[in-house]
Amino acid sequence: MGWTLLTLAAYLTARAVYRRWPRPWTNPVALAVAVLLVAVGRTDALADYQAGTRVLVWLLKPAVVALGYALHREVRTVARHAGRFLAGVGLGSATSLVATPLLARALGAPEALQRALAFKSVTSGIAVDLAPLHGADPALTVPLVILTGILGAALGVPVLRALGVRRPFFLGAALGTASHGIGTARAAEEGPEALAAGGLAMAVSGLITGLLAPLLLPPIGLG
Repeated sequence: MGWTLLTLAAYLTARAVYRRWPRPWTNPVALAVAVLLVAVGRTDALADYQAGTRVLVWLLKPAVVALGYALHREVRTVARHAGRFLAGVGLGSATSLVATPLLARALGAPEALQRALAFKSVTSGIAVDLAPLHGADPALTVPLVILTGILGAALGVPVLRALGVRRPFFLGAALGTASHGIGTARAAEEGPEALAAGGLAMAVSGLITGLLAPLLLPPIGLG
């Protein structure tokens, strides 16, 4: 229970900081993770932390149901943009799956890192099962997934707005595709349309990545 309370305290404090100074570098997830890394690292209690926060992991299940409810409320908006939504999520998922490991290879990254980076934009619940099917280490993949989510939540909205994306629905779709659940949590701040699009994009991106990985990874030498 102590680790659960510490996690909640770290997040709520980070959230208060973000509300007072809403900047990319004060992203509440990033701040809370930094605090917890220090706490767990100093006490060398990773196993205790995992055991002590099981209730938070369980709460992910009703959280997914909540995303479904948000989608239900915006089903007409989703239907109106279904074609562009599917095209964007599909292209974004395929690009992440191929372009990221190729860029890592060009920079001299080892093959293990290339394989893990291929699944960086897939929500961790899917990535942990999908990665080993394609030779990627889940222990390396999951931290990259979390890091991608934090970066997307911190920088995604400013970058998208700089590129001219203004509508909340498309902001949410981009965040959900590129940075899964953590990005979707940031999308919720842009309104119900963004939350619904982010939650659906996160799920569709995971499905598309699973279907495309056997087709796109072998041609780039990662099959």
